[in-house]
Amino acid sequence: MSSWVRYHFRHLRRWREYAEKIARAAKDIVPEAEVYVIGGVAEDRVTVLSDIDVLVVVRTLDKQARRRLKIDILERAIDAYNLPWDAPVELHLVDGVEAERYIRAARKMIRIA
Repeated sequence: MSSWVRYHFRHLRRWREYAEKIARAAKDIVPEAEVYVIGGVAEDRVTVLSDIDVLVVVRTLDKQARRRLKIDILERAIDAYNLPWDAPVELHLVDGVEAERYIRAARKMIRIA
């Protein structure tokens, strides 16, 4: 197994820790945000190409502010909560309507308090 693969799997094994850091950062910025882990990690289908899909639901999300909010959450998680800058996290920032589509499509979701 290559050193990159080992390194990547070490990150993936820390998925809950990383999701909690993102949840704290999201709630610092938007206290009513709901945070879930979805996708392969939540469904226990992790491969070398996996990332950690984190769904952040902000019920009233201004579409214009979405990109900035995504960046703010990740920066806060890195700066305030020591999320590794190279953590294989994909942040999905959605409003209430979009969240319903994710919820219907997801086989499993793990809520991060």
